Amino acid sequence: MRDRQHYDVAVVGAGAVGSVCALAHAQQGARVALFEATPERPSRLAGEWLHPPSLRMLRQVGVGFDVPAQAAMTHGFMVFPEDGSEPITLPYPDGTSGIACEHESLVLRVREAALDEPNIDFVPARVHEVHDGRVTFARNGAEASATADRIVGADGRRSVVRRSLGLTTKPLACSRMLGFVLEGVPLPLEGYGSITCGGPGPVFIYRLNKDSIRINVDIPLRFPPRNTADLLLSAYAPLLPEAFRPQFRELVQERRFHSTANTLSPRISYGTPGRVLIGDAAGHYHPMTAAGFTLGFGDALAVAGSRNFRDFTRRRFKEIRAPEMLALAFYEVMVDQRAEAARLRHSVYRMWRRNGGKAAQSMRLLSLEDTSEFSLGFVGATTVAQAVAATIPRSLRPAEWARAGRIVASLAARIGWFVLGVWQLRRARPHGEAKKKRFLDFVARALPASMRSNSAAEGRAAGNTS
Repeated sequence: MRDRQHYDVAVVGAGAVGSVCALAHAQQGARVALFEATPERPSRLAGEWLHPPSLRMLRQVGVGFDVPAQAAMTHGFMVFPEDGSEPITLPYPDGTSGIACEHESLVLRVREAALDEPNIDFVPARVHEVHDGRVTFARNGAEASATADRIVGADGRRSVVRRSLGLTTKPLACSRMLGFVLEGVPLPLEGYGSITCGGPGPVFIYRLNKDSIRINVDIPLRFPPRNTADLLLSAYAPLLPEAFRPQFRELVQERRFHSTANTLSPRISYGTPGRVLIGDAAGHYHPMTAAGFTLGFGDALAVAGSRNFRDFTRRRFKEIRAPEMLALAFYEVMVDQRAEAARLRHSVYRMWRRNGGKAAQSMRLLSLEDTSEFSLGFVGATTVAQAVAATIPRSLRPAEWARAGRIVASLAARIGWFVLGVWQLRRARPHGEAKKKRFLDFVARALPASMRSNSAAEGRAAGNTS
């Protein structure tokens, strides 16, 4: 830190989102202090997939990547349904591309750009207290402080800035994620991330660079950690391409993988004008839709470009409504084995196979090129209507009609609870944490697989149909 102790902006957290936030402010002429508690190489399992809008936002602040040495270009997804049918290819719309990059390389590349910016002072220190206008931190065994007109919390799920506002930092567990790196094997379709269904949870496979690929295995909460190795070998390894299996089994047996918890913390508040929350510090969802970086970078650029905090929050809450609803529901549809969820999932597969326009619209929503609630509602309503139509029996047998009625009733109940939950989330936002419980209670009834830790709500959930 230079002799100067007052800054226009203090950003707490020099991960990818915090570094983008610092760059965006500095490039507008602000003097920025960028604090980071762990300046060493950030080796952990975290975000690595950047949709095309994320890549454009990085370029906007002057960050690029050396492909293929540092990263791999991504053109969309390939989905392998659990029934073994032909995979479904879903390219990004309009020929756009994103990248996949090892989390450590991504953070270091964006942080490097921030360190090269003359208006940014990098402060390798742990912030332990935050008040409006002041940041107190520990450095070299001594306590110091700096003042700033705006303090931005980009310090993740356990954010000290979030705690300073009296907001909880205890998210709701959704599942566990195990990450493996394989060397020297080809992808099923180069340039595409593969989503394999059919196991207890989905498997996401993508290239990190010219030599390595990543396998992320999602394990639902109903499977205890003590049985992880047996589960991986018996339930997940057979789903992988044959060329992957020897390395995968070896990594499992030697326990050479990273593990992290997938958690949910809805975006209730962006903080205050003096202490702003962005990225995971503001909220986060299951990473199935890979929306984290796009939402975080969007937060960073929006707060840097805003002079009015109320306008910033109004704009961001409007822009994240559709992505958050999709992130909440998509994992549930892909992982839940109840009959009504399976009907929805297969309805999604049929839509993607038979309707190129709907498939392209789905990809615009998944990649956050389209954040319209109307678009999401239209695709969702179409999917539900097709699922109901597929449930109607082709015979007059009473037992089949009774089962169909149970499935449709369960589906209707879960959609109803989900809509009520989203409505409660909107009501909660003006009041912060105080009104969040009703949202969680309602949504847990709609999403019992991904919000399993709320056992009371799960017991009341609609959808116990087999």
